[in-house]
Amino acid sequence: MEYSFHNIADCLRTMDHNHFLAVLFIVTLFLFLVVRSIRSEIRHRSELLWSSAASLCVCLLLFFCIVADAEGTLVFLPSDTPEHKAEHFFHNLVTGSYEAAAADLSRPRQFFSEPEDADATDRLYYEYLKKSFSYRLKGEAVRDKTHAEQTVSFTYLDLKQLPDPISEQVMNELAGLVEERKKAEVYDEDENYRPEILEEVYADSVREVLSHAEDYYTTTDLTVALDYSDGEWFIEPADPLFLALAGGSSSGENYANNAKSEVLGELTYIPKHYAIAEDAQLVPAPNPSKYGSTEDPAEIRAILDSYPRLTGSSPSFWNEDIVRRKGKFDYYADETIVVIAWHETCRGHQCTFSEVYIADPSQFRRKLTEDTYGSAVQKTASTLSKECNAVVASNGDFYKFRTIGMTSYRRTLYRFNPGHLDLCHITGSGDLLFTYSGQLTSKEDAEQFMKDNDVLFTLAFGPVLVDNCEIYNPGGGYQLGEVKDPYSRAAIGQRGSGHYLLMALHANATIEDSKNIMHDYGCEKAYALDGGQTAEIVLQNKMYNHVDYGNERFVSDIIYFATALPEDENQ
Repeated sequence: MEYSFHNIADCLRTMDHNHFLAVLFIVTLFLFLVVRSIRSEIRHRSELLWSSAASLCVCLLLFFCIVADAEGTLVFLPSDTPEHKAEHFFHNLVTGSYEAAAADLSRPRQFFSEPEDADATDRLYYEYLKKSFSYRLKGEAVRDKTHAEQTVSFTYLDLKQLPDPISEQVMNELAGLVEERKKAEVYDEDENYRPEILEEVYADSVREVLSHAEDYYTTTDLTVALDYSDGEWFIEPADPLFLALAGGSSSGENYANNAKSEVLGELTYIPKHYAIAEDAQLVPAPNPSKYGSTEDPAEIRAILDSYPRLTGSSPSFWNEDIVRRKGKFDYYADETIVVIAWHETCRGHQCTFSEVYIADPSQFRRKLTEDTYGSAVQKTASTLSKECNAVVASNGDFYKFRTIGMTSYRRTLYRFNPGHLDLCHITGSGDLLFTYSGQLTSKEDAEQFMKDNDVLFTLAFGPVLVDNCEIYNPGGGYQLGEVKDPYSRAAIGQRGSGHYLLMALHANATIEDSKNIMHDYGCEKAYALDGGQTAEIVLQNKMYNHVDYGNERFVSDIIYFATALPEDENQ
């Protein structure tokens, strides 16, 4: 109540002249009614208490109407305060009550947690991090109606400081083992440290450094934002807060694996895994120097062979016998993504292809204009590609151009009007998952399907071209794409995990042509994207294929593939 009366006082000080005169009139009216009630009581005409109470209620009602017109809604807060909510939230974090802490957030956000496959040594990092948490509220919250900010002094184990002392400890431990043990026990036939030795030394070093973990504590002042909603204050899950809860490391659940790779990287090769956060609007930028062109097929084969962890998953769509229609073979390659692009003639059609290998499913992404569903803004595919740092991109389904279809984005279903369309769902494992016309009959069915199959986003154009390595021929017509008429066409195909083929056919192609070509190339699955002038592949933020009329179309969305290699490591 104190907070609300404070709002009323502020309103009285700031309201304009006309509203203030109205308030004075109400005060005068109230006094007049009270005086009149007293006179009536004296003359035994009415009871003073009830007449005064009625006068007060009428005048208060008029008063709040004037205040509402002048200021808007006045918020009557409960006894709970922003300070109390911040105290409750951080207390639950420090004591390990993460479900209770999560209930204090204004929207869901996953707390930093150890991966399920973490071994005993990996778990030490997360154990000591959680034990390091402490906090202190600094002063009172700064409040403005339904928003507040509370400064909190927060202490945590700075994980970024650990690799250097652990590396030093590893070298000391190894030096001692070399002196104490037989050479064959420490080295293999190729003079490399034996894996079991490295595991032993690394585990001992981690335990030793973490035994005085307090040496690596850091304290920072966090400005915690709170919003008032539904009678309660909630914590806004801001990035600085969650970065502190992750020990200052942006690696998240991959921290232990990446720390081990950094510590032992000069001793033995440990693959370092990179991923992109699902909600990241801007991904790491590719290194421009890693794009290239060549006329020599042997150079492309060498690139594919240089990244066996990526390209060894399935045979390449590209092959040495391809006869280029024009230009050279173009490519981009780093340890998280390999892209090969070229032009050729297939079954008498001018075709453009881009083959893509990625290390992690998070590198297969979709971008909507302004990163917002339903935005009225439209841009060219090359502009959208540049905005999101795509290595290679393709047009999507141009969802904004039509009212039918199913649109899901970042695990949220926005539109469910599937009509008679085949749908292509992209799952958390990076796979193309199809549903066919009539399979999903309600919004509830669609949401449950998304949940059951870990669907990240959905494309609605089609039809399905290839499924289970076979050309898909359902018979009859199709609701979109003028499937039997000659147009430019676009498609995406998949063969194996993390391995894709983008295709654009220039003019005079039917859907049957798209099916045959994607099948000829060995796609296990393939799906038609929006065609005509929309059909486009973008490489290095430039239109790579010839589009209808020679000009890019303004569209609402693209699909794209990104490098997961952080820019400071992509040298």
